[in-house]
Amino acid sequence: MRALLGITCLVTLAVCMLRAPLEHNQYLPHQHDQWRFVRDADASEPVTLVLALKQQNLEVLEDIFWRVSDPRSRDYGKFMTLEEIEALIRPSSETFKTVLNWLQDFGVTTCITIKSRDFLKCHVTVGVAQHLLDTTFSYFRHATSDGHVILRSRQTYSVPYFVKEHLDFVGGLHRVPNVASGIKFKDNSLGDFRYGVHPDVLRKRYNVSDHVGSAEFNNSQGTAQFLNQHYSASDLKEFMHFFGKGFQHLDEISKEVGPNKGKIGLEANLDVQYIMSLGANIPTTFWSTGGLHDKQEPFLEWLLDLSNTTELPLIFSVSYGDHERTLSEEYMRRVNVEFQKLGLRGVSVLFASGDDGAGCHYFNDTAYTFEPDFPASSPYVTTVGGTEFVGYFTDRDEKGNDISGGGFSNIFKMPKYQQETVAKYLNTTALPDSKYFNRNMRAYPDVSAMSDDFWIIIDRVLMNVAGTSAATPTVAGMIGLVNGERLKRGKPQLGFLNPFIYQNPHVWYDIVLGDPSQACWLDDLEGYKIAEGWDPVTGFGSPNYPDLLAAGLKV
Repeated sequence: MRALLGITCLVTLAVCMLRAPLEHNQYLPHQHDQWRFVRDADASEPVTLVLALKQQNLEVLEDIFWRVSDPRSRDYGKFMTLEEIEALIRPSSETFKTVLNWLQDFGVTTCITIKSRDFLKCHVTVGVAQHLLDTTFSYFRHATSDGHVILRSRQTYSVPYFVKEHLDFVGGLHRVPNVASGIKFKDNSLGDFRYGVHPDVLRKRYNVSDHVGSAEFNNSQGTAQFLNQHYSASDLKEFMHFFGKGFQHLDEISKEVGPNKGKIGLEANLDVQYIMSLGANIPTTFWSTGGLHDKQEPFLEWLLDLSNTTELPLIFSVSYGDHERTLSEEYMRRVNVEFQKLGLRGVSVLFASGDDGAGCHYFNDTAYTFEPDFPASSPYVTTVGGTEFVGYFTDRDEKGNDISGGGFSNIFKMPKYQQETVAKYLNTTALPDSKYFNRNMRAYPDVSAMSDDFWIIIDRVLMNVAGTSAATPTVAGMIGLVNGERLKRGKPQLGFLNPFIYQNPHVWYDIVLGDPSQACWLDDLEGYKIAEGWDPVTGFGSPNYPDLLAAGLKV
């Protein structure tokens, strides 16, 4: 990062005083069920603000994104460097000047930017931030997460009219960290005993066999972790010693970015142990944005880090999300641009679809609707749902897992790559009442994999867990293997996966069994039904690696 000198504000005080909200639907911390007001912050306390500067040429950026991501395009795989992307969309000189003038007028003389030059990070006092944004900062404590305390604004914020057109949003005010783990513990009583899922089971089911990758041709993969999720190097070694005898593998992370000291996290151990088992022998990055983030949003911090780093893993497996309704549209659309930037750099980003089925949001005692999650609902990422084995003591047929997150966005239009596929589901399947979902919007998940009865090792103890957090690194590891074979043949990595996925439905095991996804269980309202082809529980289904590899080598 590099420092920016402040510039004296040249606008009149009268103009500075005219203000407008920068984000609509500003969902405040105390509106979340689990966050409780503690006290107002002292004016002298520090706070970090992240200013998302308006970018240029976004239509051009998206056009290139689709062309490099579509296997049918002549530009497929012609990825861009961070420097090339920065040159295309960097904010205008007028935007820089206007925003810096405004900051200088409030005594903010030094901020830092990142390589892509489209974010400013400013460390200020609470008093300055309150005057700058016409709001009040307070502390909030989480009701169930070990007393986790954050500093956030408890009112809506605004900026001067002359600044509004130069910013997308200001981070560090409203969005709260999602401290709830998506991992579910399994009760392995004798009445519900299975052999469980481990790397050999997955490799057999998905026909990976003993296929492994390598570090040749700069192949790589990574996991992104948040909120004190740290992995254990000793647990990883023991897991590979216990479960990795049937295939060559690495038993150490190749690169760590960010903190990895503290309590061992279930999520972190699960992701690392399984992406390195399916994507065996591929150098793996553990990317941790792992602090408590009492003064900043962890997901936004991660995106800033990516835009400030020249070399990235070719794949990210991520298990993190929020309800769409708790995020402003301005924030989500800007995050989508950040995903486009990653796709343009040839990075495949896979997100877990969540573990609440169709979800349920109660407006009141008698009115409710399904609850889509973001980034799972983003058109610019690959979303992974969950399956489970059909019967006890079997490792063959799968059925949909009714906890598998899925449905339709309330914000983002259905992208072209899935319109024909999803239309078939909508026109041939018994659907929930249309008042619960928006059939014209982005549908997810895209694919799925096993998400039940996973064995992991944590603190040297064997533990059984479930959730789409297990499915996502499973799929990511297999994509890493395909990338390795492409790179070996002089082809580029796959990059953004969805056009490839929807053009190759035959490479996935079609999941046709299983109950509808969960929804508003208090009112016996089911979610979506599983069907032939794509559906909002399992997507296209789970991967058949030989077919996946063959299709990946053809494009």
